[in-house]
Order: sequence, then C-alpha cells, then structure tokens
Amino acid sequence: MSKIYTIEPLDKLQQEHLAAETGLDVVQLERSSFLSHKEDCLQIEILICRDRDNVLEIIDICPNLKLIFIVSTGVEKLPFSKLKEKGIVVCNTGGINAPIMSEYVMGAILQHSTRFRENILNQTQQYWKKFQCVDSLNEKKLLVVGAGRTGQLIARKAKAFGMYVVGVKKHLENVPFFDKIVSLDSLDEELNEADFVVCTIPLTSETFHLFDYSKFEKMKGSAVFINISRGKICVEQDLIEALTKQKLACAVLDVFDKEPLEKDNALWNCPNVVITPHSSGRLVNFMSEAIKYAANNINAFLKGKELPNKVNLENGY
Repeated sequence: MSKIYTIEPLDKLQQEHLAAETGLDVVQLERSSFLSHKEDCLQIEILICRDRDNVLEIIDICPNLKLIFIVSTGVEKLPFSKLKEKGIVVCNTGGINAPIMSEYVMGAILQHSTRFRENILNQTQQYWKKFQCVDSLNEKKLLVVGAGRTGQLIARKAKAFGMYVVGVKKHLENVPFFDKIVSLDSLDEELNEADFVVCTIPLTSETFHLFDYSKFEKMKGSAVFINISRGKICVEQDLIEALTKQKLACAVLDVFDKEPLEKDNALWNCPNVVITPHSSGRLVNFMSEAIKYAANNINAFLKGKELPNKVNLENGY
C-alpha cells in the first residue's frame, strides 16, 4: 500500500501535507472521469471522496478498496450494507466543525434571550419599544437531541450560562456536561419542559422525520427549535404549521429538506423563523483541517490501530 487516491480536489500544499504525514504518494483523480480509468481503479486501496459520490459504483469497480475517508461529517448517503459486505473501513471528519457549530447554537440561543433579532427588526422601523426585557438563561432547560461531539460542546457552553442540559442519545451512558441523559423513547416527555430544543442527531432511518407535528405540539409555546443536523430530521410542512399556530415561539434553521431553500418555500415568510444557508459548520479552512483528520485516520489504519473517526456501519454514523 503505497498510494492514497483522492477524487476530492486537493491543492498542492494539502497533497504535500498528506504525503509527508503518511509517507504515501498522493494521486489526484478527476471526480467526473476516474471510474472510466480501470487501471487506476484496480490500484486503489485508500480513497478520499464524499458520501454524495457514487460510492456503490466505486466499490464495484475498485475491487481492492480497503479504506474510504469521507470529507464530511454526514455519511447518510453511503451504501452501508455493501460496505459491510466488502469489509471496507470508513472514516470521516466527525468533530471537525463541532466547535463552531456549538458556537452557532449558543449564538442562536443568546440572540433569542437578548431579543437581538426583535430589536434589529424594530430598528429598521425606527420603533423604540418601551420596557424591552432581556431573558436570563440561568436555569432554562436545554434539550440537545444528539449528545455526540457537537452536543457535548453545546452542553459545556450552556452550563457556563447556568442552563439545565438534557441530552438525548441512542445508547444510554454518562456523557460529560449533561445534567441528564435519556433515550429517544423519552423524547416526548422532555419536550414538554424544554425552553430550547437543539437537533444535532445524525440522519438515519430511525431519525428520519423524527420531528413531526406531534412533537412540535408537545413543546412549550415559548420554546425555540434549532436544527443544525439535517433537514429531513423534521417534517418541514409540520414545522411551518406548528409555527403558524404558535405551538412554539420560533425556529432557527440551518438545514432544510431541499437546499438551496426554494424561493416559494413558506419558511421565508414566517416571521418567527431565522434562516441560515447551511453555514453553521462551514469552516473557512475546512479542507486543510480535513487533511489532518485524513492523515490521522490513515496512519491509524496502516498501523492496525483504532481509527479516531471510524464510522459505525451498523449504526449508520
């Protein structure tokens, strides 16, 4: 095993860094045409790509493939059954954007509690609202649906504001910075009391449309729903209906069912929605950081050690 193949475009410095860290040559292939070069495909044992690439076809045409590094945190588009069948190991950039995503969430929470958005809108109307209040976060309940790397950083930062933090996790275990960890089965009862609900959970068959109207209906009328996970975690039309009927105070949405968000989508005109363009985890220097993750995981693989960012093909994340 002497080469790393990549169909994700890397600049010269990134290729040199990866080669220096792993001791392997880096071969850049064209994403649009590499599958037609069968001689190259036969040589590929380590491949860098995206989960949105045609990994199913890649597996079929690269019979010696042993390791795939996915240049993203989300991996829901991967053919998990085929990967398991072929014994191919998959790793990703899990955790790479957890710090900035946790900051995004705290920013969303703070802009609501400090009434920044309302005040900015009032400013555009030159409206001075008398006796405007700021709401303290102390003892407010934050429900983090997905207590992984990002969820733990959110919890850590929320505790600095005196918030009570509950995490939802598939497998019950003690997790740092959370006051309480519950399973998905207990989600409904926790929704009743949460002041802020944050989705950081991976998209799987189990979490697809997890948040439908029945979930939003259980939330406080003063609650805020924040989704930085995937748009398909919630039923978008149900969310619009719940917001219209004021079943919750507002939503902060960074992910959507279809992206870019279509111009005729009703969310654009909801007064109680904050829309951002899937930017909560977008690092300015993402690829340079991703290469560090690739090098760490490839080196662990070559040495027969546990990969720090290995994807669990059974769980789908």
